[in-house]
Amino acid sequence: MELRMSNKNKMTDAQFSLMISLISQYTESEMDQFELWKFKSKFGETFVNISLSPLGDGSAYTDVSNAIKPNPK
Repeated sequence: MELRMSNKNKMTDAQFSLMISLISQYTESEMDQFELWKFKSKFGETFVNISLSPLGDGSAYTDVSNAIKPNPK
């Protein structure tokens, strides 16, 4: 199953897995209820919303749990 949107400059599967794994670790160690981030990209401002509750129907979200790799110690 392809987890990422198609793009000519897309991340490798390993990069995507690392990103999801780090976000998962962050949510379990640092985040309280939600995070609202923004940053500049070549497309303009990009907004990121990470929360413990879905914004709308939870079934609309893509489950990327299988991309999470154990944190090597």
